[in-house]
Amino acid sequence: MELTGQTSLSEPNVAAESSALLLALGQLKSSRITRQKINVAVISVERYLGQSNVDAKTDIWTDCYSYDLIVTDGLWQVKCKLSTGLHNLVNRNILRSGIDIRVLELAIVYDERRLGQSFVRIEDLECTSKVSEVFRSVKDVDGLSVWTNNDARTLSIIQMNTPLDAGRKHYLSLWNNEDPYGTVWTPNRPPADVLFDLSRICMVADVESFYVRGRPSPPLLVRVMHKSRLRYYGKPTKNIDFPYQAYFEVADQTGIMSMVLWNDVCVEWYHRLHVGTEIYLSRYTLKKAYQQRSRPQINNSLMVFHSTEISLNPESAVLAVIPPRKVQPQWCLPEVSYLFHNRSEIETLAHNAVVDVVGLVTFVGRVERVRSRANAVPERFWTYRWVHAIDGTSDSPLILEIFSNSQPDMFNSIHPMTLLVCTQMRVCCESGTHRYLTSSAETQIFNTGYHKNQPYQLQPKVKAFIQWVKTQRDRDMLSRCAVGGQYCHPCPQPTLTLSTDQSSAGPQILALEDLKGELESLQYREHKRVLIQGHIVAVKYYTWPNRPTEHTQNAPQQQQQGGTVESVASTGLSVSTERQAGESEGQGTGGDSEGQGTDRDSPAVSNSSSTASRKRRKALPLKRKMKRHYITRAKAQSQRERPMDEPAGHEGGSEEQEEEEEGAPQQEEQPSDHTSQSAATADSSSRNSPQPGTEQSVRGPDALWESSLIPASALRSSEHLGLGGELHQESVAECFCFDDKDFHLRRVNLHPPRWWPELFPPEHTSHPPAACDGHYTLTILGLNQQVAVEALFLPVWSSKDPRAASMSWSHHDNSFLPCLTSGHFCPPPNIAGATDSLRPSPEELLCSAAALEQEHVVCVLDLCLLGDGKAEVVCSRVYRASDITTPQPNAPQ
Repeated sequence: MELTGQTSLSEPNVAAESSALLLALGQLKSSRITRQKINVAVISVERYLGQSNVDAKTDIWTDCYSYDLIVTDGLWQVKCKLSTGLHNLVNRNILRSGIDIRVLELAIVYDERRLGQSFVRIEDLECTSKVSEVFRSVKDVDGLSVWTNNDARTLSIIQMNTPLDAGRKHYLSLWNNEDPYGTVWTPNRPPADVLFDLSRICMVADVESFYVRGRPSPPLLVRVMHKSRLRYYGKPTKNIDFPYQAYFEVADQTGIMSMVLWNDVCVEWYHRLHVGTEIYLSRYTLKKAYQQRSRPQINNSLMVFHSTEISLNPESAVLAVIPPRKVQPQWCLPEVSYLFHNRSEIETLAHNAVVDVVGLVTFVGRVERVRSRANAVPERFWTYRWVHAIDGTSDSPLILEIFSNSQPDMFNSIHPMTLLVCTQMRVCCESGTHRYLTSSAETQIFNTGYHKNQPYQLQPKVKAFIQWVKTQRDRDMLSRCAVGGQYCHPCPQPTLTLSTDQSSAGPQILALEDLKGELESLQYREHKRVLIQGHIVAVKYYTWPNRPTEHTQNAPQQQQQGGTVESVASTGLSVSTERQAGESEGQGTGGDSEGQGTDRDSPAVSNSSSTASRKRRKALPLKRKMKRHYITRAKAQSQRERPMDEPAGHEGGSEEQEEEEEGAPQQEEQPSDHTSQSAATADSSSRNSPQPGTEQSVRGPDALWESSLIPASALRSSEHLGLGGELHQESVAECFCFDDKDFHLRRVNLHPPRWWPELFPPEHTSHPPAACDGHYTLTILGLNQQVAVEALFLPVWSSKDPRAASMSWSHHDNSFLPCLTSGHFCPPPNIAGATDSLRPSPEELLCSAAALEQEHVVCVLDLCLLGDGKAEVVCSRVYRASDITTPQPNAPQ
């Protein structure tokens, strides 16, 4: 398809007159800057290494990457460079492909060092969060007319998919630097026939002698035994077109040697060289091997040469792939060797042992990112995901930490019910945690659809696994599958040791006032684990999912059957807000059967519905009776100010109290005189809830505990970091539906750099959670009572929860503090049915929360930015400060 700078021939005048984008771009020719507001859709967001950019005051690199956007109004498209001040919108996945944006300011920038070269730059914009409707009307995005400012170079740039910056020749993957991205990479294709002279072939064992003598090296005929991921070594100050490097281990019958591809050779050959490929090499260079790198584990008797390596540079190297049908047995090329182990054997292996594994995938976690090295220039991220796989030899799955290894198609297509092979994985053994396998630089992954003609197919353990899979029923396997959700491994250690030396590499406690900076510095899907200390002053429980289920519609019947410290009907809003909601909506306690969110989540209660509710409550059978007390904001304030030893009396007659009593399900028509040591207030819940507009700000918690020892004034005056108090869909593991596997993958993979019409979400996107019917929100107040943070607490209670396979189980009495310190309920879910039946209700659990009063704790928080301004803060474990050990410094001699 040939792109053109003219309108289409069918309706040229209509397209030109109706395109607001075209009109605004036309103004740039005369004014250079336009501030006309234009609504456009983002087709693509692409990243590349920018020019050197150093802050003159601090001498620190400010931003090493640049971003190009292609936007359209449905009639025309234009490629623009994004202003540096807007880069953070991409880093946090607020500005992304597929959404609508409103461009507030455009400028045309001329390259004063070159003749007739210019590009459009977006100086300011506003983002939306929904998928643009423009893509529903545009069937072929590439067929849109292109605006080029009469610049032939710009037109060729769009055709060749290269950056607007004249100093760069290719785009990087949007979220890491290791994955090849763009059309410049030569795809894998069947090799052509090659002619070569066998009489001049040299053996690997003899190559070193040519290097020592300084003589030209003769050709080699070798087989690829191992392949590493790409290494990107680009720097803003270096002008290398394709700064890539990749290692291969090649062998013949005499030995194994490393072969390294550089720069343009990587772009041309990386996709075409695979493990088991036979290649012919000539005009290569021999160099002294770089020793400070990882190497694969070799499983054969061949001699390995580590002192010299084969270097293939684009200036001189000649490389050819030999078609499999042309390979001759008399060449005696060695077979690819493997180190397959099954799940039961891995328990006996040492730490850092190398294994190959095969399994049936039962869980696929979301893709997350972690910084490769602090203060690296340019800034780099590793992308990784957690995967569970079973092989029939153990009840426990293989826990795999798979980093992106320059196989983006393979990495992004891993889903439950696929057969997965991972090579060169390393065993990780940490005290107090389950063993897991992590990928190395030489790891290769293969899943269903890519196993054909792979050398491992003849391995005995692979054959045995295939036979086991044939005996399994798909329905049974699907019932064990889950996808996505918050998942961190290894779990925090049962005990914590903190070093008093701040310069040590061990865990350090982060000041709560610094946590805000950590959250603001997070980039899209970046995961970070931190330690904070303080007091847990409030615990709220919310049911999940938030839809009219049996729990929410029949809340009075269900909540009567469980004891509680305090059952809350409406603590997410203030009392005045409750009245306004009740007067405006005129709704009752029951959820609307048609699923309207305002009707089922509003805390307001009408008089007629409350009267009917009291009649129903009287007729309900009770399993057990527990006295409850519902109090107002003013009464809670007076209780906090009353000394602890003074008994709390009942104060009735207030209109606000009557509203709360009628709105909340209870077992006795009149509240008793007995109160708990901790009391709930609508004021505090409103103060600790997320920002207005979120789900939890609309509906209050279903159960609540608050410390009575912390003055209300301290909570009001403290700064609240409430970004992590809400449970998002991305934080909950879902049951896997094979028919919707593409939708599952889009949700757990990183957002794509380019939008396609088929990426529209399906009409029904709801899948049941794997093991989540509610969550707790902890309010943690700093020791100085100046900053408070809200964090999710998601205890493990079911074997269907993917986190159960990696949990270190301990026995406790299911009170709240032991649940926090262990991260789970008891007994473990592998005891048939025991966990689900004995799991305490939220009300019962919060009855024991009084043990948190004045308890100094250290919390392990897992932070992740989910994108679009949504932050996830999960409390993975709580340590009592009295249980933490600190090693004593060595005494002076």
